[in-house]
Amino acid sequence: MIRALLTLAVALAAVGVTSSPQAATPAARVPRLEHVFLVIGENTSYAQLTAKRAPYLTSLKPRSAWLTGYRALPRTKSLGEYIAMTSGQFIHCQALDHLPIRCHQRIDNVFHQLSARGRSWNAYLESMVNPCDVVDHGTTWSANKYAAHHNPVLYYDNLEGATYDDAVKPAAACVARDLPMGTSLAPGDTSALDAALAAGRVGDLTLIVPDDCENGHDLCAGHKDPVRAFDGFLAREVPKIEASPAFADGTLIITWDEGGDPPQQPEHVLTVVAGPHVAAGTSAARYDHYSLLRTLEDGFRLPALRRARTAHPFAGIWR
Repeated sequence: MIRALLTLAVALAAVGVTSSPQAATPAARVPRLEHVFLVIGENTSYAQLTAKRAPYLTSLKPRSAWLTGYRALPRTKSLGEYIAMTSGQFIHCQALDHLPIRCHQRIDNVFHQLSARGRSWNAYLESMVNPCDVVDHGTTWSANKYAAHHNPVLYYDNLEGATYDDAVKPAAACVARDLPMGTSLAPGDTSALDAALAAGRVGDLTLIVPDDCENGHDLCAGHKDPVRAFDGFLAREVPKIEASPAFADGTLIITWDEGGDPPQQPEHVLTVVAGPHVAAGTSAARYDHYSLLRTLEDGFRLPALRRARTAHPFAGIWR
């Protein structure tokens, strides 16, 4: 009986079957990640990313891994997706896109995990007025619309602090690391991010969130197509990421919080991974935002949080 079970185990291993998503062969294991640049777009389904509407993104395909089976999470809005991909869970008010003054929780997350291990992180938010800004700013007609519920850092008590009062200074970690992408409210100002990239002065994890006029969310002044607007942001910023000294050992991940409204497929989004550790190709394997978190945590050698514990990390795309 024991011999039969051993024979079965060897046979299963030979065809790549494992007994648990936490088990991984050395070839499938996420490599040690040093500098990760995570760029998040909004409200765009995989089917909307045609060569005509996303020409720059399409140009990345020969040198990147395209995860075409990737899915956003059901039964939530944008904020829940951001919280899920950084902490492995979300709560009811986050599923409803509430502002952080009403909706925050004391729970571990990948930013806090990195800090606890002596590693660094940054978040750059386009059109945010002040570091760690908990309120919305800007308008579609001025093409500089910042949405606080697209900034997950604000929702964690161990990052922003548990008190949301104008008279109380936010936590030092939030003020130092959750930063405006530019130095003014001019549309498309990414000068602060660009300077950090040029100097290689970025965290081990750098979260990059365009504003609602450049992330695919809204149709703002000066744009004719939200999908094309985010593609324009990528065309402007990805070359700067790849030219950064920090990208010599870096990994770029581009994903979307959720898809477009029906008749599009709201849960079917694309995720693109590029960098010196990544082999180009297309994978239809089923992943989601918990898989993204699991990949980050495995790559940074951190313990998996909540639903990331049972999620499959990205596999078959690493050199």
